[in-house]
Amino acid sequence: MTVLDLLTLLSYIALNVDIVFQIKRIYQTKSCRDLSLTGMSIRYAAILIILIKFISISDVPLIIGQGLIVLTFSTYFSLALYYLAKRNERTGG
Repeated sequence: MTVLDLLTLLSYIALNVDIVFQIKRIYQTKSCRDLSLTGMSIRYAAILIILIKFISISDVPLIIGQGLIVLTFSTYFSLALYYLAKRNERTGG
């Protein structure tokens, strides 16, 4: 593994830490009111496309890093959708 590969993995870890803080914030506030679910959907699609690209070029550090992003962002997005559904239950809409 090269220094650039190691820095790439460290960068992905940093991005995942950021998403974990967002997950924590949603969980604490029990709300997704300040999130753009449309924006999150677009970002999720982009994350998956990038993962497919990295798989196609067989770059292991990028695949691992992007795979971690997929996992943490999936949790983030699911939690946001969960609290949107709960809000809609309460408001009837």
